[in-house]
This record gives sequence, C-alpha cells and structure tokens, in this order.
Amino acid sequence: MTSTNRRNFLRGIGVSIALPAFESMGAASQSAAKASRFICVAPTYGMNPGGFFPEQTGPDYALPLLLRPLEKHRHDLTVFSNLDHPEVGGGHGCSNTLLNGVELKDTKENPQRLQSLDEYMAEKIGQQTRFASLRLGSGGISWSRAGVILPSEGNPTRVFARMFLEDNPKIKTKTKEYLREDASILDVVRADARRLNSKLTREDQDKLDEYLTAIREVERKLQRRTDWIDIPKPKASDKVIRGDDEMVVDLTYPYNTSVMYELMVLALQANLTNIITFGHPGGNRLFPFDGISMGYHSLTHHGKRPDLLKELNIIETFYAKQFTGLLDRLKVARDSEGQSLLDSTVVMFGSGMGNASSHSSRNLPIMVAGGGFKNGQHHRFDRNGRDGRPLCDLYVTILQQLGVETDHFSTSSANLNHLLG
Repeated sequence: MTSTNRRNFLRGIGVSIALPAFESMGAASQSAAKASRFICVAPTYGMNPGGFFPEQTGPDYALPLLLRPLEKHRHDLTVFSNLDHPEVGGGHGCSNTLLNGVELKDTKENPQRLQSLDEYMAEKIGQQTRFASLRLGSGGISWSRAGVILPSEGNPTRVFARMFLEDNPKIKTKTKEYLREDASILDVVRADARRLNSKLTREDQDKLDEYLTAIREVERKLQRRTDWIDIPKPKASDKVIRGDDEMVVDLTYPYNTSVMYELMVLALQANLTNIITFGHPGGNRLFPFDGISMGYHSLTHHGKRPDLLKELNIIETFYAKQFTGLLDRLKVARDSEGQSLLDSTVVMFGSGMGNASSHSSRNLPIMVAGGGFKNGQHHRFDRNGRDGRPLCDLYVTILQQLGVETDHFSTSSANLNHLLG
C-alpha cells in the first residue's frame, strides 16, 4: 500500500474509531484480582438444550448427556440455566453477540457498545503481554471498541509461528518501516483534523475530539508493536503441530481442536497473553465422524426428530470431550508462580445461540470453570416473560474476579458474586 493510499485509508476509517477507555474511568486494580487470565470457548450454534441443561439445581444435579464427559471436572464447573441477552433477538446473528450482549442494528448512534468482553479485558489486563488478546478458531464473537468485528486465526501452524517463530531480519526491518510510516501519517492526519476545529459546530467539535482521542489510541497500539518487535519470542517445541515418529498430528478441523487447545495452554504458560477466545465454526460441514450423515447446520434444525438429534449429539459430545481435554491440560499446567493454570484462569464455555433449531437467543448454554470461583453447582434463574437473567451479570463478576474495578458491563443489571464468590 503506497503512502498516499495508507493515508487515505487511515483518514477513511478515522470517523469509525471510537473513544477509548481512560485510566481514570474504571481502571484495573490487579491487587484485588483472584484470577489473571480468561479463556472463552464458543460453539457457533450453541448446544442442544435437551442434552445440556441439568434438571436439578445445586451441587448434586445429574449430568445430562452432553455434560457427562465433564464428570471429572464437575467440582471445577458451574452450569447456568436461563442466562441470556435481553436486547438480542433471534436468528443467526445472535451468535455474534455472545461477548457484548447487543446487536449491530441497535448501536448505530454509539458503536462503542459493541466492544466485546475479551477486547475490554485486553485494555484492562492485556497490556503487559506480547498479545493483548488471542482470537483463535472461527471468528464472530470479538468486537473492537470502534464497533468492528475482529478476525480470528484457525490455522494451528500459523498460530504457532505467530507465537514462537521469529521473523527474519528483513521482515522485521520492513515492519519497522511500516510502523514508522504509519506513525508519521497519523501525525499528518491529526494536524489536518485540528485545523478544522475552528470551522466546526460544537457538536462536530465533540466528534472531532473523539476522533483525535482515537488517533492517540492507534498511536499507542503502534508503539506497542514497535516495543515488542525486537524482544525475542519464547521457545517451544513444534511437536504440538508436527508430531513425531509415534504421533501424527491432524491439523484439519475438527481434529485440530485439541491442537489449538494445546497452543492456548502454551500461550498462557509463556505469558504471551492473558485473554484467549476460541470459536467452533458453524456452516453446514459434514463432520467426519461415524454416524453422521448430514451437514452440521442441517442437524441443528432437527425439529426434535430423534434420528437428527442422535447425530447432533455426536458432534456436541465431541465438543464436550474436547473441552474436558482443555480443562485437563489447564489443571496440570503451572503458571510462572507455580499455580495451576485452571486456578488462575476463568474458563467460559458458551454461545450466543440458545436453541439453534428455532434460532432462539434465549437460555444460552453457559458454563464457567476454574478462576478461583466457588464452583460445583447448577444455578437456574427465573424468567421474566421472554427474558432470563442478563448474561452480562456474569460478565461483571468475571471482570471483578480478574481485578477490573467495575460494577457494570453492557446490559448488566447486577452481578453473580453471591453465587460464585
């Protein structure tokens, strides 16, 4: 991209860059943190409600079909029923609202509302690591402060390279040149914008102030990349993606899920990041499992047909088994202080889709594990008409557990500290 085009590009996106967070407005207080990391695993089409939600509440609930693979971790888990986002309607788009609780159509006047939980965390507890956050697997659940949906990486080889392989000196030199050029372009854009100030109405001056503040945020991100470019990456064996004489690694989805989970644990152990999201994709792929005869999306529209539910359960049981494997790894792995990663990491499993068969966004399949929470129970909330308890109430509790001083996130009305504290 030429310098002129890059300048025009930056000018073009400038109006959509929203006001960033200020340190004085709800800044993180890590001294109060009981956990220091966050993982979110999100299946696009959720989980079949009939196989996910227990019938009993409390600690002695019988594990339904889709939770049986998690038996060994039942004391590390909390399962919730009747959590959802009150402002979100149905349809496939609700999958994208998992971590922010609002729909794109409702945020035209204030796109900052679209910022997702993981990206908000990245601002608060992700600034001291190489990657403020890692977005892996299928995209769709992470939104920037500017209200832009963010991409993710589903290729394990590229994820490993990004985390552990050094760029060659020529690439580093070229990257430094681009970073310097971007910084100088921002200087010009800022100067041009300020010259407009005296010609604008008060309302437009307020918009311009937001724009200039956003430019400073971009500058901080550029500086961050510059600061890290010459810091050596940690070393790790490529056995996780290459295998060896005794193990062949399948890097195709869905078989690469365990590989991605292994990479996530390595990223946390190496202090490369504190925040990771991983999405299981939707679509109508034909899963290569025995007993599967139809595409994934077609099976989610089962209409309660026993034959289709049986096939869907095969896929969703696979998800549950893989999630169990992630918890296994986190429980054994140690952080830099010798603590179990599961104890110091809030792990959330959930989807913005409640019942894929009817495209419902109600009663989302949500579990949390680890993170120093008081786990081991199933909690069911009352429903008030169409709505259950705001899922964002849980997000407030998660943020506070991570040391972020806030009593509100998105559509929250309170918190769930009394259940998890």
